[in-house]
Amino acid sequence: MSKAFLAPVGAELTMPERSTVTSHPAGWLVSSPERLEVFDATFGRSLFAAEFEGCGASTVSAALDYAAVSLRDRTQLRRPDGSVVWEHVHDGWPEWGTGSAYWDSASETFAFTEPGHDSDRWCLVRDGKMVASVELTDLTAGGSHVSRTRSGHLGLSIGAGQDGCAVYWIDPIRLGDRLDPLVYDEEVVVDVGRVDSVVTLTHESDIMRVRPTVDSDSYKSIRSEDIDSDIDEGMPFHWAVGAEDRFVVCVGDDEDQVFASGAADLDSWTRLDPPAGLGPDATLVGGANGSCASYDWPSGVVRLWHGPMV
Repeated sequence: MSKAFLAPVGAELTMPERSTVTSHPAGWLVSSPERLEVFDATFGRSLFAAEFEGCGASTVSAALDYAAVSLRDRTQLRRPDGSVVWEHVHDGWPEWGTGSAYWDSASETFAFTEPGHDSDRWCLVRDGKMVASVELTDLTAGGSHVSRTRSGHLGLSIGAGQDGCAVYWIDPIRLGDRLDPLVYDEEVVVDVGRVDSVVTLTHESDIMRVRPTVDSDSYKSIRSEDIDSDIDEGMPFHWAVGAEDRFVVCVGDDEDQVFASGAADLDSWTRLDPPAGLGPDATLVGGANGSCASYDWPSGVVRLWHGPMV
């Protein structure tokens, strides 16, 4: 197993501060507080770009034909030319958040969150009509949607704040059945579908759970301190990505440590050499065809990597 598990590809990019990167079927989606942009797989060409004032956790459809946008006091479904297909105005998010919006192409469902007084709502729209809403037990200003999994579920992962966190799952195709959502309480999604699994961290962030499917009743659980004898109790995971049949995780507070394990065996881990150029504030996300992207939330620096080669 190679211990130099990533190789940089091309020059680093500088995006606006507080930008995040996620994998997109066309390449990569870069989200910043005032802009959405989809790049091809090499970050060489911009395929979709739109500017918004106070943009929250918004997304662009796989076919690049819709932008699902969450703004301070409304949510919108837009075409590439900027025209509004559907809009919902609400009372407005508090100062620290702007909600989340997502377009599910397979079921032609527009999903978004809206603020409430005691709890927020997850709303789903089809053919311009509200077809379902889910009352959320947590405030969701920092939440983000999880794209359709292989089992057909759409997720809403509420970020780990001081009030806790949770993941809600629904099957958009079966909304008419009025099924209750499946909930992972006190967990947040960090990776979906790379190795036919769903990977989450608990609210304390030092426990990683791996489920074979979204609706599985069982999961494997690993504490960071169980990976290596040098890791102190309660040390948080920073990120986790899937690479074919393996997991690569980053653990640490001041000095990050990187490890790899087989997806079917979380009891045996190999320490890897952190690649030069992947700073302590960077988060690694998995992409297609053996590629990864890293983003540094405070600075906006984005890099493309080949790997993980484990």
